[in-house]
Order: sequence, then C-alpha cells, then structure tokens
Amino acid sequence: MSEKAITHGFGVPNDPLPHQFLVKIPTGRTDPVEVWEDFGAAALGTSAQKLCRVAIPRDAWRQVSEGVKGHLNRRLKEKDLKSSRFATGENRIERILGRELCVLAWTIEDATSDEAAIAFTRWSSHRPEELWWLFQQIDKDGGEWDSPKSGWRAAIRHALIREGDEVAAATRRPRPQSTAEKTPDLFKDL
Repeated sequence: MSEKAITHGFGVPNDPLPHQFLVKIPTGRTDPVEVWEDFGAAALGTSAQKLCRVAIPRDAWRQVSEGVKGHLNRRLKEKDLKSSRFATGENRIERILGRELCVLAWTIEDATSDEAAIAFTRWSSHRPEELWWLFQQIDKDGGEWDSPKSGWRAAIRHALIREGDEVAAATRRPRPQSTAEKTPDLFKDL
C-alpha cells in the first residue's frame, strides 16, 4: 500500500521551495484578493521570484470562492490528495491548479459579483488542458497584474462573461473523457 503524498494547502508538494501560486486574502473586508505566482527554487535570488498576477475585487471573490474551493478539491481528489480551504492570509495552490485559477481571476479582475458568477459557471465547464492553454496565451500576451486589459485578457473576459447574456446557472456537468484521453499528472512537467 503506497502512502499519500504530503502536500500543503491545495496540493503544493512538500518541497523546500516549490513553484506555487499564493492567493492572498487580506483581513480587511473590502481589500482586494491578490493572486501571486511564486517561482520557488527556479528563481531564487532573482527579482522575479514572486510575481503578482492579478488583484480581484472582494465582492467578485466572495461570489466565486466556494465554487473555486470545490473545483480545486475535486481536482485534488482525482489524484488522491487531501483537500483544503481558503482562509485569511496566504493560501498555497499547486502550480498547475494555480494556472487554472489564474484564468478565472483574470476574467473577474474588474467584474461585478453577478458577472463573476457567470464567469465561474463558464470557467468551470472547461477542461484543465483548455485552461492551461488559455493561461499560456494570456501570460505570453502580458499576464502581469498591471498589464493593460487588452489582447487575450480582454478576450477571456468577453468569452466567459459576455455582458448582457444569461444570468448564472448551475455548474455544468464536466465533459466525459474518452478512455484514450488522460489528464497529465499534476506534479510532472508539461
């Protein structure tokens, strides 16, 4: 019988300096929630060791946080890893799961709580590999927190919110996977 892997937060491996994402939830009830990428040992000693990816309005975060927690915990359960929850302070998220979350965070960075609910519903219907691809496109186009809301960042907001469309509905069932498709391992390089 194999032992469960030791992880911290949402699936972060028990390594000294792992590549991870941090969701910083401040104590102030109206302060924005920030998503940071910590490159860990790969960037040790450089000015780019930690990078703020996005700041999310608190109302938008409140609207999606329970759904995001459920999404991340389902993905962890698939790999037989322990679940977690969000709390005030720094919340650690495994790097691949962090990329998925970052796509939603970029979508709702200027959203109202109603728009955030719509974005979450549409975001949660995508496969992980689709979200990874979107993360790479947005990052290549300028995924820093202060980059202009143009290019891929504007496109993902339009695609997942489509202002004026229907109101948020229940989360759609995930697409069935064929037996030929396999989701890559969370802890292997892509």
